[in-house]
Amino acid sequence: MQLPGQDRHRFGGILLLAASLPLLLWQAIPTNQAAISSPTFLAAHSIMEIFAVIVAALIFFTGHGARESVRSIRSIALGYAFLAVALFDILHFLSYIGMPDLVSPNTPHKAILFWLCGRFAAGVGLLLYLLIPDAPASRDPVRLGALAGVLLGVGAVATVFLVTPQSLPAMYVDGVGLTPLKIALEWGVFGLYLAIAGLLYVRRWQITHCDVGSLMLALLLMAAGELFFIVYVEVSSTANLLGHVYKVFAYYFLYLAIYADAVSRPFRQMRHMLTHDDLTGLPNRAAFRDRLNLVVARAHEHAPCAVLLLDLDHLQNVNDTLGHEHGDLLLVAAAGRIRASLPETVFMARFSGDEFVILLENTTVEQAKQTGQTLLQAMAREFDIGEDRLGIGASIGIVSYPADGDSASVLMRYADLALHRAKAAGRNCIMVFSRDLSEEIERRVLLESRLKHALERKELALHYQPKLEIRSGRLMGWEALLRWHSPGLGDVSPEEFIPVAEQSGLILAIGDWVLREACRQMRAWQDLGLAAGTMAVNLSTRQFRQTDLAEEISAALADTGLAPDDLELELTESSIMDNLDAAASVLAELEHLGIRIAVDDFGTGYSSLSYLKTFSIHCLKIDRSFIRDIPGDDNDTAIVRTIIALARNLGLIVVAEGVETDAQLAYLRANQCDQVQGFLFSRPLPPGECIKLMREGRSRVAA
Repeated sequence: MQLPGQDRHRFGGILLLAASLPLLLWQAIPTNQAAISSPTFLAAHSIMEIFAVIVAALIFFTGHGARESVRSIRSIALGYAFLAVALFDILHFLSYIGMPDLVSPNTPHKAILFWLCGRFAAGVGLLLYLLIPDAPASRDPVRLGALAGVLLGVGAVATVFLVTPQSLPAMYVDGVGLTPLKIALEWGVFGLYLAIAGLLYVRRWQITHCDVGSLMLALLLMAAGELFFIVYVEVSSTANLLGHVYKVFAYYFLYLAIYADAVSRPFRQMRHMLTHDDLTGLPNRAAFRDRLNLVVARAHEHAPCAVLLLDLDHLQNVNDTLGHEHGDLLLVAAAGRIRASLPETVFMARFSGDEFVILLENTTVEQAKQTGQTLLQAMAREFDIGEDRLGIGASIGIVSYPADGDSASVLMRYADLALHRAKAAGRNCIMVFSRDLSEEIERRVLLESRLKHALERKELALHYQPKLEIRSGRLMGWEALLRWHSPGLGDVSPEEFIPVAEQSGLILAIGDWVLREACRQMRAWQDLGLAAGTMAVNLSTRQFRQTDLAEEISAALADTGLAPDDLELELTESSIMDNLDAAASVLAELEHLGIRIAVDDFGTGYSSLSYLKTFSIHCLKIDRSFIRDIPGDDNDTAIVRTIIALARNLGLIVVAEGVETDAQLAYLRANQCDQVQGFLFSRPLPPGECIKLMREGRSRVAA
């Protein structure tokens, strides 16, 4: 992992590494090695060694002091090796001439002994770091035993070097310089560092929790520094000082590679958790918002961008039938396929549960639509999830900047509007945002917010349209029709607010009120001695799906005192066919109650007629779209004639809706239609006018 701003540091390290060759060639000539005064050299040397000791100690604490959940064997091995490095480097600079004698007189020979031990300990630690697997190490006794072993080992070596350094082969001779043994050992350290660098290059993809680039620079700088320790003649010289300078820079990159990376890792992980989705690994909504704000800030008219908001169609069905585990697997697979269908430079995020958002920079709307088509084609292929092959479609909403909005929040709101329109259009399609769409959705939102309070504010009312028998003109019943007068919006058409109530779920509460109010009104008319016939109430699809529908209707009848055979429920074909098993159960319960069932808008829904013989249906209502153009339209007349014949053969009552002309009435009478309703006889009336109509007993048909 790489820390922020490290590219600049690495560039400096590469330059320093490149400069080592000419500097080494310059210092390889003894006459070019300038002498430095002992106090000056001692001060510089002490500062650099203290820095090295601090870095070594930090690396030790990285491995030894790590939390048990992230502690690994290799980090412990490296940490203990660098504990030895830190101790040897302390003894090294304390043994320099000019420092107070440490046990025995300080000499270059004694200082070099500690120096070489520190260099070999560093090499061995780094070698172990690359070779040992990154496995967890949580056994404290073993860890503490290894720590004790390192301390005892360093203590034993230090005792020998401090007490009897002269018993060991000489490393430096005054007036002569470095001995062949010392030079050979330095070459050995040089070769060890180069070998470790080569091993790091080979295993670079297997090394985790470490900045490999910085570690490589550290090894190469350490190796370059060793060459200066081979060529110097006098201890207090520029060659020796350059070697220590390279060691300091090497340890700096070692600090970046291991300690700084380890310390910043929890913060990077925390930041990743805050900006990425756990399930898919994609950036999350917050990350996308930040990215979109950045792109919008730097975009302009000649460099537009587009946002695609993609929603998986009916993922909930997978969760309900196969379980959430399969749903999650499908979600991850879909995310992977979407990501694979996009260029690597495109920013993609998981926006919410089953929504993904894609940011296309320097992209026109047409190009965004092409990308959307590519995604729909990719999603058309089935997914292999375990032993199942699952298919899932997608709906896409597209919005562009700057054409559709000037801020990230506005763009996302409009993208959501476009996505909702794509879903309403049948799903598995693309919808591009437009201003008309914005006005329509804003109107819908306004209607929904006002409709939530319409019941409690008594803004809803029922009007009733009569149904008449064609042959006699006798009143057969009424259909309850909902009306809404809003103080702020005026009269709102049912064609506009009923779909809003359906989609928002408000239809359940409203439908229950309509049912009870219609039953109450019918019972009130009966108590007045009026021959009102039956009351027809429309049931929405959402109402029909309620498992306790029969209980609710039974309670409404009991509360109002209305007989079951005075109530007729109107259902659409799609409501019945949506779930045949559930429909069969509910219709059986309603039949048991003695309630009449009518199929509304017959002929506009499913082509299958099997449900007419399967379920207990009492009435078919011919949709007004077929009545409008009769008798002039041959197709409509044929359809109406066929529906009437079908109903009569099945013993069903047939009602024609939307009758407005005498010609329509004459055709229906000639073809033996049972009942009619429409503006030719009466518009939907408020309760008071219904009473007046029933008392007067007037009818256009009777006339």
